[in-house]
Amino acid sequence: MAIAHTPAHESTMEIEFLLLDGFSLMSVASAIEPIRAANRLLGREAYRWHLTSEDGNAVAASNGLSVNAEARLGDGKLPDLIFVCAGMTMQAQDQKRLNAALNTIARRGTRMGALSMGAIFLARAGLLNKVRCTLHWEGHPAFRDEFPDIELANALYVIDRNRYTCAGGVAGLDMMLHLITQDHGEDVARAVANQFQMDRIRGGASEQKQGKDALPSHAPKPLTSAITAMRANIETPMTVAEIAGEVGTSPRSLERVFRSHLGLSPARYYKILRLEQARELLLHSNLATVEIAIATGFNSSSYFAASFAEHFGQSPRNVRKTGALVG
Repeated sequence: MAIAHTPAHESTMEIEFLLLDGFSLMSVASAIEPIRAANRLLGREAYRWHLTSEDGNAVAASNGLSVNAEARLGDGKLPDLIFVCAGMTMQAQDQKRLNAALNTIARRGTRMGALSMGAIFLARAGLLNKVRCTLHWEGHPAFRDEFPDIELANALYVIDRNRYTCAGGVAGLDMMLHLITQDHGEDVARAVANQFQMDRIRGGASEQKQGKDALPSHAPKPLTSAITAMRANIETPMTVAEIAGEVGTSPRSLERVFRSHLGLSPARYYKILRLEQARELLLHSNLATVEIAIATGFNSSSYFAASFAEHFGQSPRNVRKTGALVG
């Protein structure tokens, strides 16, 4: 049965998903499925979506599946909202044309958005200046390096004026449910969420859990505060004594809480945190290896390379060459 809706929302919103090489299929599906469900529950085409690419040809997702595009970017009907959809491949086919096309669309009044790593391409087009944004946590180090003046949030999604950026993955569901709430009310959004077995709709301010250093909500405050201090001091590492002093405990107590909850010493955990950031910079930035070593607090490139190989089982050079960790 269709859900009742107000006459103010009888129009159809046109949403375009620009698929870039290596885009995340899950991110795109998570954004499309809630608006498909909304159409079904509303009993009409409240949302219409289109898939485009840089050249109008099919695009390979990060999982290897090929998805057909309906048109080349800029050739079809002007959408109300466009999402740039990207994955770990950070190079466009034609960056200059992409920048020009996105700017033309933005000047004509279209709201601009991005899924997963797509925010990098909006930023390269100059379309995220003076707005807050987010993207998948793996891209944060490279984004901050390339765009130090853009405010980057560690949020699931950020809507700042007419810019919609999302961390990707299932966070696209939450962002689109927010859009549905704005357009058609909370009852419709909750009904859509129920279709996907969601017990709650997360707000945009919810933080991303960043990989291996994600902690459970019940982790003790000295532990979470110490890790926050470590993350804020990657380039110039603090000593364990300095970290303990900042969080209001003793080095011995800090050692005990790290070993109890993480099975690692604070110093070892800190080193792994820096190495993981170095890995993200190797994969998603153009910094030289020696620059990455300095940016992650290693005194020499040889010590950095040895530490990296010991932890990941591969040299920094090999990771950059292959574009991924193997094994």
